[in-house]
Amino acid sequence: MSAPEESTIQTVKVPGSPNREFGVTLVVGTLIVAFLWFYQYRWSSRSYEEYIVVTTGALLFVPLLSILIGMRSTLDTFGLTPGDPKLSLRYGLGMLLLMLPFVWLSSRTSGAMNYYPLFKRFPLAYPLSWSYVLYFELLYGMYLFAWEWFFRGFLFFGLARGVGSWALFAQAVPFWMLHAGKPLPEFYGSLVAGLVLGFVARRTGSFLTGFVVHWTIAVLYDLLVMAALASAGFPLLTR
Repeated sequence: MSAPEESTIQTVKVPGSPNREFGVTLVVGTLIVAFLWFYQYRWSSRSYEEYIVVTTGALLFVPLLSILIGMRSTLDTFGLTPGDPKLSLRYGLGMLLLMLPFVWLSSRTSGAMNYYPLFKRFPLAYPLSWSYVLYFELLYGMYLFAWEWFFRGFLFFGLARGVGSWALFAQAVPFWMLHAGKPLPEFYGSLVAGLVLGFVARRTGSFLTGFVVHWTIAVLYDLLVMAALASAGFPLLTR
């Protein structure tokens, strides 16, 4: 009889002190979540580029510096690694196939068409074209990379040093809170998504699968909403 399979968290090699790394993650993570909340809901960005720069700086570089300087640890133990390729492919395709029907149905609702695509929320001084859509989605991909790195990399693996599997909920709850104001199906679904993405990060040892799935769904959702708006007589593209 074979021995039971250990979780990724239990088998990961932690070069530093787990207690210290847990404490640093808790403090830095709390400060970043608080900053993001105020930046999203109390302050306003002057441009899309400003929003990307500010949020990416907070989500990506602050955790990186806290790991390398504050903890003197390694990034691979926080999920910044390719992980298990077979599991990543299996979970990635599974999540995409599971999400496709919900994404299509949701894109046809009035709430989604009022809120999306996200570039409608930022003022444009020039006609909207496919080249701008490509530019927007590429920058948004950079933002989602930082977003997944923070929640399913830094926050999840760092908090797991102290609370183990409860880190799944510890990272999913602030992720859910920061979806406030979005269409209700997405808001409630984000809690489930946060738990699923955290579970996949735990099993594969990496946040990268979650990033690829998250970005793919986001781009597809924008395109589906644009198609729904065009079929309803409200095309967004001018050229």
